[in-house]
Amino acid sequence: MTLDERINAAYILKNTTVTPFTYLVFPSSYECVYCKEKYSEIHIVLEHCRNHIVPCHDKILKDILKKGKNKIKVDISNLKCRLCNQPFSSLEEIQKHLENIHNIGFTDAGNGMIAYNLEMNNDLFTCHICLKSFQSFFLLNKHISVHYSNAVCDSCGKGFLSYQRLMKHMESHRNGIYPCKKCKKVFPSISKLKYHNYKIHGTFGKVKPSKCHKCLARFDHHYEKIKHLNEIHGVSFNFTCDTCNLVFKTRPSLNLHVVKNHTQNIVCDICKRTFSERYDLKRHMVVHSQEKKFVCPLCKKCYKYERTLKRHLKNHNPD
Repeated sequence: MTLDERINAAYILKNTTVTPFTYLVFPSSYECVYCKEKYSEIHIVLEHCRNHIVPCHDKILKDILKKGKNKIKVDISNLKCRLCNQPFSSLEEIQKHLENIHNIGFTDAGNGMIAYNLEMNNDLFTCHICLKSFQSFFLLNKHISVHYSNAVCDSCGKGFLSYQRLMKHMESHRNGIYPCKKCKKVFPSISKLKYHNYKIHGTFGKVKPSKCHKCLARFDHHYEKIKHLNEIHGVSFNFTCDTCNLVFKTRPSLNLHVVKNHTQNIVCDICKRTFSERYDLKRHMVVHSQEKKFVCPLCKKCYKYERTLKRHLKNHNPD
């Protein structure tokens, strides 16, 4: 955040009911921006932050939005002006209100805030910009970058808030050999090594990060929580393909569909044709090969393709 963005953000924090929070991915937790206290559930940290006494503008700027501060996440589900109690649905609207009605001197810069509406709908988080629904804050947070992205990954199309975050993400596409120093297991990417360290050797392995919001059960993986919600609480989810709108019952089914039908990143070195799976590339390579490995047992004619041999065999035996 620039100084002008920090000044604007401080005005909004001081004069509105916007709720700021910090999200920590590993281990999955949420932190109060005012006192740095950590919580395992998003709605608990929001409730905690709402009861905080908000410091004055200069103290926010000095202690909370320090120089070098990254963009700040805020919840706008209960957004009101603290000066007149008027409700608003967006940061842009309430900033104009504070400028025009209460004569607060905002700079011409942005406010450095990433807005979320974290009021749950049928046990789902909803993106307030495009109205897509998600089963967890983790998934909503991944999605929200689409609307705020300044940098886009060429490999998978994901958007990121900064070039630094894009560079960190690119590690997941970079294959190599990354050994674990504690147990000597080897991983193909840094991201998988980090996950292994948190899961097996760190706090991530002691406290299961994914909690059911209907009971006290906790899970190592998100898909386990989804299965639990479906089997124990009768909560079912639909996963819609962004490209063709087909609906799937599980996220792995959707991912498989996207890779198979909408992702073509495997390239033939000879003709540059693209394929979604290596099996399809292998079948295609026969076109460039002179090898005829399918031989007729009766007349010894050779063919490139098995289907061509089967057609030929009908000449020997039409039945």
